[in-house]
Amino acid sequence: MATIMSFNIHRRRTSLVWFILLRVPEAILGVLIAILVVSLTVSVVARYVFDLGLTWSDEAARLLFVWIVFVGFAVSLNHRANIGVELLVNRLPPLGQRFVTLFQDAVILAFSMVFTWESVIAVKFSFMQRLPGLQISIAWLYFAVLVAGILMTIYAIANLWETVRGRTTHIDGLGANAQMHSE
Repeated sequence: MATIMSFNIHRRRTSLVWFILLRVPEAILGVLIAILVVSLTVSVVARYVFDLGLTWSDEAARLLFVWIVFVGFAVSLNHRANIGVELLVNRLPPLGQRFVTLFQDAVILAFSMVFTWESVIAVKFSFMQRLPGLQISIAWLYFAVLVAGILMTIYAIANLWETVRGRTTHIDGLGANAQMHSE
């Protein structure tokens, strides 16, 4: 009985960790996009209605956009929504398709690890510079790349593990709908 309880506790902790790793970045993306839209709207209204230039607005938009792009890239990797040409892969036998998927997942994992390592180096050197309009360290800009690299590495490991276990799906639910609507 104690073994079953400890398994259930471990399972709940694991599911909470995966919930945080999978859903929180998506929620953060939604919040960042909303903040970007509001800040750009305020900037445009201030400039054209009140003839007032906001010095922080361009840098804030750039900072938010960088975070949206890089975290969005990581989230798309989680959903296996990366661009791929499936014309030749779909013509392979199932074993060949699995091999190609394994190879793809391994290459993405290797890229994610190098990307993360290089982003650590970039963040280390960016603390001395400042964004003049916002008066914050430019490390906040480069930190988006580091966060994306860490998330991409975690998602790439999970994708590779799913492929090894034979639980790979090539297109998530959103991708299937997008594909259906484009035809």
